Amino acid sequence: MMPEWKKGPLGWAVHVQGGYPFPSAAFVDEGVPVVRMSNMKNGRLDLTQAKCMDETALAGHSAYLLKPGDLLLGMSGSIENFAEVKATDLPALLNQRVGRLQIKDSSLLHSEYLKYVVTSKWFRDQVWTMAAGVAQLNISTKQLESIPVWYPPLAEQQKIASILAAVDGVIEKTEAMIEQVEVVKRGLMQQLFTRGIGHTSFRQTELGTIPADWSLVKLQEIARVKGGKRVPKGYSLLEEQTPYPYIRVSDFRDYTVSQKQLKYVSEEIYGKIKRYTISKQDMYLSIAGIYLGVAGRVPDCLDGALLTENAAKITPTSDRIDLDFLMFALGSELCQKQIAALKGVTGVPKLGLKRVETLLIPLPNLTEQHKIVAGIKSVLAKLAMEKAKQTQLIAIKKELMQKLLTGSVRVQVDERQKEMV
Repeated sequence: MMPEWKKGPLGWAVHVQGGYPFPSAAFVDEGVPVVRMSNMKNGRLDLTQAKCMDETALAGHSAYLLKPGDLLLGMSGSIENFAEVKATDLPALLNQRVGRLQIKDSSLLHSEYLKYVVTSKWFRDQVWTMAAGVAQLNISTKQLESIPVWYPPLAEQQKIASILAAVDGVIEKTEAMIEQVEVVKRGLMQQLFTRGIGHTSFRQTELGTIPADWSLVKLQEIARVKGGKRVPKGYSLLEEQTPYPYIRVSDFRDYTVSQKQLKYVSEEIYGKIKRYTISKQDMYLSIAGIYLGVAGRVPDCLDGALLTENAAKITPTSDRIDLDFLMFALGSELCQKQIAALKGVTGVPKLGLKRVETLLIPLPNLTEQHKIVAGIKSVLAKLAMEKAKQTQLIAIKKELMQKLLTGSVRVQVDERQKEMV
């Protein structure tokens, strides 16, 4: 099928080096970062909270010093972890259960091509198949080296890598735009909920500075707060779709509800907890767990869905408040600081319904509320557009990787490119 392509183990061209078991007792607050599984995130190293070794460790462990361009793979637990080392990450040391891929035969394999091979779905599927363990999955360096991969001619490898790198470049620009819009959103919300629109007179309150003609009201004065309900003991949520969706805190996303991993309940369970639904005329606020204080509304298609016990349903009871304004107000820094102060100090972060009712809400007139909502929604629309673009680009890249790295689609390489290899 592909006479110019060879298929053989990764170990033909790559040596996988395992890290050193640096003793945790020797870790210090400042020094040379030790790269562990938890430091590999989204293809990059995040060393902001890395454990460190004293700089004297460099002399005795030079074989474990990382270099720019090193490719790292997780070998225990989160075996899907991957990161490429950048010059700005260094110096850094390789810890145990993290593997470094070192090309030992550059006539067989190009480094940029290797990066896409080891992050491809079919390679990762083989890693998962080989990994073993009960408490956590583990894979050895020898097992990684035994995984069969395709070896196209070097010129074709470079062309494949350049195509995928171009897509990566567009994805990175989109990610940068998303981060920029997020910064704009945070700044805009801070401005709108402390300075309002067109005000020149302000006053100090227990929440900080707000326009002089705004009032502060407790949430219970303008809305009713009710809790959700857990599934009865002995029953489980269902993967298969039923007429009865059950919204969890993990489904809360971008002031709405993500339907990607939505769970459901049976008709029997619905009959037992049917009083704990949320409508499109309500909003939610997460009141337990690490995502405490997430606010949003349900889309029309989930009107009447069941709501988790880890969230509160908030229903306006006053014509002085716009529901979207209330949602954004609860997500603003003014209210998030209150939530942080009211949560429990031990165990799982939690906010009782009575405490939710006491949250102070800054309240302008309805006309200004509508203007504030319109301003925030315009930024959110831009953010949603960029995220949709990012999702589309990632899907395109996955499809390209599947086709290009398996040879189902061949790239054209001219003679000049062949000579440059």
